[in-house]
Amino acid sequence: MKKNLRRFLLLSAHRLEVWAKQLKGAADKIVPEKRIFLLDCEKQQWQDVRPCFVLSTGRSGTLLLNNLLLLSPEAMPLHEPVPELYRPSREAYERIDREPEIFREIFKACREEYMLKAVRQDKVYIETNNQITFFAPIIRQVFPEAVFIHLVRNPASFVRSGIRRKWYTGEHSHDIGRIVPLQGEAAEKWQTLHPIEKMGWLWNETNRFIEDFKKTIPAENCLFIKAEDMFSQVEAARQIFKFLQLPYPGDGKVKKIIRKPVNVQRKGDFPPFPQWSEEDKQRLREFTPLAGEYG
Repeated sequence: MKKNLRRFLLLSAHRLEVWAKQLKGAADKIVPEKRIFLLDCEKQQWQDVRPCFVLSTGRSGTLLLNNLLLLSPEAMPLHEPVPELYRPSREAYERIDREPEIFREIFKACREEYMLKAVRQDKVYIETNNQITFFAPIIRQVFPEAVFIHLVRNPASFVRSGIRRKWYTGEHSHDIGRIVPLQGEAAEKWQTLHPIEKMGWLWNETNRFIEDFKKTIPAENCLFIKAEDMFSQVEAARQIFKFLQLPYPGDGKVKKIIRKPVNVQRKGDFPPFPQWSEEDKQRLREFTPLAGEYG
């Protein structure tokens, strides 16, 4: 009985997946596409294209942001485009300043077809995948008019989520692409650091990398958003749509989206920040100095 039920569920899931792909393919065919070729975009060096890339640590509301952007028929938001670039993301963090041409070609090869599809459909390409964060220094070399959203979540919430997901334990499949300190005291003590310290380092180092990148582009090309504001305030959504030069879908539709939490962490046992010991709170403070700057 159990085997039959399991077989039925697996078959149903497979059929749903096939139907979803067929519906998506049909929807794509309905959208009229301009007759534009990759070579045309290359010749123009993508000058007429203004894509947006969301820079973040992950676990910071990127899926919710993606769902908000789906409200716009003029947007083409993608949360997990393939390939997601887990391993190359870590390599970019370690080597992009020394070998930018390699990562430029990797990024171009992985994303130009998506960009071309957006151009053909006259939509704004927006990538909410956090794995492109460490590619930021070369993105405008590939797409010169690209803009960015820097999405930041409270470090305590981020750390709790990472610990519950068993990051840095070797038990999470994406640990293969997770950055680690390359030098300094954190690198020397890495194996003995508390999980809060490891996760705190990750939060701070990722945002430090983003802050360094932001200094290289005009301020108007990057929008800073706190995840907690996006979770609770329509004003954050208004800022995002304005920045992307997209019509705002209205407070009613936005409220309907933000009222329904998505990608909520349900597994793992680790208490919320107010229940931490003072020692653990101090661990977090020591490893996340940017938290004070972000308020």
